[in-house]
Amino acid sequence: MKPQTTETTSAAALESEVVFDVRPIPCRVKHAQIFQRWFDLPVGQHFILLNDHDPVPLRYQFDAEFPGAFSWEYVERGPEDFRVKITKLQPVAQPAAARVAAPAASNGVQEIDVRGLEPPEPLVRILDALESLPAGATLRAHTDREPCHLFGEAGQRGFRHDCNEQPDGSWITTLARA
Repeated sequence: MKPQTTETTSAAALESEVVFDVRPIPCRVKHAQIFQRWFDLPVGQHFILLNDHDPVPLRYQFDAEFPGAFSWEYVERGPEDFRVKITKLQPVAQPAAARVAAPAASNGVQEIDVRGLEPPEPLVRILDALESLPAGATLRAHTDREPCHLFGEAGQRGFRHDCNEQPDGSWITTLARA
């Protein structure tokens, strides 16, 4: 057995630091976590996305939302593991609409505004916010359209909802644990 040199050990350690293994992450929150990881990167840095299938839909989302701000390079193309090197090429601010506000101290309501995002991103981000919602808190989601696909998903996770159309045609959905 050949002993590892310091250079080999360092290269292996560096590689393990930049690999983002999304295989165990539930599908309903996977894209939101990948985008957050990318938003947090300094320009010129990258991570290796490790997935159990070809992440083509994710590539389409990157192309639509951040043209020219990233590079996408396959390192491994299956059949079981797919590795994609995703590099941040330009500074990009995370859309304010995608940020979840801190809970209001007086009423325990968290706000998320996902207007302007293309489906399925609003659903993904709302479900991600529900996953991290503290006990006793309520989530108030502002969407462009009635989030009918959200209702069944939220119900399966133990949340009840109240949804109302606003005068401007947008929708506000309040979600709380049932």
